[in-house]
Amino acid sequence: MSGKNYSKAVEDIKATVNIVDVVGSCITLKRSGSGYTACCPFHNEKTPSFSVSDKKGFYHCFGCNDHGDVIKFVEKYYHLDFQGAVEKLCAQYGITIEETAGPADRKKEEYYEANKLAARYFYDNISKSANKGYDYMSGRGLSAKTMQYFGIGYGGDGWTGLTDKLLKEGVRKEVLTDLGLSREKNGRLYDYFHGRVIFPIINVRGKVIGFGGRVMDKSEPKYLNSPESAVYQKKYNLYGLNRSKDAVIREGYAILVEGYMDCVSLYQSGVENVAAVCGTALTPEQSKLIKRYTKNVVLCLDSDAAGIKAALTGIDVLKEAGLEVKVLNVDDGKDPDEYIKEHGRDAFLELLQKKSVPGVEYKVNILKRSYDLKDHTQGIKFLQELAGIIKKLSPVEGDIYIQKYSKEFGISEGALRREVEQAGDGKPGDVPLRRDVQPEQPEKTRQPSRTQLNVEHMLIRLIMLKPAFLERTRDYPEAFVSGRGRSVIAAMEALYKDGELDMAALRNELSDDDLLYLDRIEEKIQIGEDTEKSFMDCVSRLERARRTARIEEIDAILDMSDTLPEEALDQEYINKLLMEKQQLIIKNKGEN
Repeated sequence: MSGKNYSKAVEDIKATVNIVDVVGSCITLKRSGSGYTACCPFHNEKTPSFSVSDKKGFYHCFGCNDHGDVIKFVEKYYHLDFQGAVEKLCAQYGITIEETAGPADRKKEEYYEANKLAARYFYDNISKSANKGYDYMSGRGLSAKTMQYFGIGYGGDGWTGLTDKLLKEGVRKEVLTDLGLSREKNGRLYDYFHGRVIFPIINVRGKVIGFGGRVMDKSEPKYLNSPESAVYQKKYNLYGLNRSKDAVIREGYAILVEGYMDCVSLYQSGVENVAAVCGTALTPEQSKLIKRYTKNVVLCLDSDAAGIKAALTGIDVLKEAGLEVKVLNVDDGKDPDEYIKEHGRDAFLELLQKKSVPGVEYKVNILKRSYDLKDHTQGIKFLQELAGIIKKLSPVEGDIYIQKYSKEFGISEGALRREVEQAGDGKPGDVPLRRDVQPEQPEKTRQPSRTQLNVEHMLIRLIMLKPAFLERTRDYPEAFVSGRGRSVIAAMEALYKDGELDMAALRNELSDDDLLYLDRIEEKIQIGEDTEKSFMDCVSRLERARRTARIEEIDAILDMSDTLPEEALDQEYINKLLMEKQQLIIKNKGEN
């Protein structure tokens, strides 16, 4: 089993693929000055505001502010993830993706294969003979076709059926326990999902990464879920999106529900643009996943206290990712599964159209429940919290809601506007980094600098001394700039568990060259007693490098603005970029 060297493939793409050729094969480009222009393929417009620079290998739309390199364009245009975009470009331009055999790659392939075998076992249990699982799911209104489509299965009546089968197939005991397929008690293995109906969790690339198991009576816990592993992290996945992503693109929006049954029932009833959060709070990573397919989301969570809390949090997370959010509370306190079974598809879609409210209005409606607005003191507190909600909005959106709520609650626009300006910790005029439109940092095609290598070496040494630092380095993937460094970190990630790192196992997994690299770091890099200070010194250098990269990006965008007619440009946005650049320069100078 092997993995693929995407880092090398990215370097080859950057060196050989012309962004103008790729974009020009998708839309009609027109030469303009030193670059090319077109109407943006990512939003509707009549005046061309989309600019492509073959010299810089970069595109930017001055209408919707989306921009990036050739890989980012392919990701967005074809609704692919990063690896999918790299694979498409490599196939199109004859670039070979080299096979690797790193420990992390081998481990993932082994885990995927074990999960695939388990999913087949569970489905065979529910589909090939009479069983409690099929009777239960059929009683919940699911057809055999739907069970097959989603791979829904049954854990079986025995205690060791899955364990025995997978061990016989050659799956290692450690893999069974790491994936949560088996548990060990008194030295014996037993099936973790015994006696439950099973929902396989499949990522958008079609790999089985985990399972959810539901009881068929009133016993607790109601659900058991796979633990996080090398192939499954909850924050990166949404249940059912592998099946619904095409419908999401087609309909122009995604419906996010709470649980497996909500998702499957809506899909079976003809509402196919649906995915489930599966009881966890929405994460930025899930928001980015949804954004590949649409910019519009309807949160349709349960209307109990937990569902309301999840919706309030989810609104902010989704908006931070640049998504437009509405919220729907299903009538009569029913969840989506119950409602669509009782009333049908058309009634649900009508409810969606009439009762979905923008996220801001949902937050205000929930806030109103907490105060008696007839009471003067409570009314003031309500308006102060309302101002805090409006404070987080864009200037245009904020202005609209100031007008709306000043009329609704009988307060002058000026007073509410002043309250908004004073709310929270934000400073008027601050220009935040546009995280929703920044492209992923491209792989460096040039050799890493001495400073970059020093940071890489320091971080690896710190992780050797205190493995918990590994979790914090995940926010800085660009810190590891050499092939050896990335290989060592991948091995560390594969072996890291519960804050610990087995160094003997790490050395056993590394190739001879990678082990020599690690030994040199251990020999040369000396760390004082204050490891936290050393770590933060590295972070400071990385943050400075990010600011420098953003300055270069802004310069590229400003250069590209010269290729467009003045009416296609948003001068306010250009001014914000100039202000942001100045702030970044000042910040960098302040750290000299």
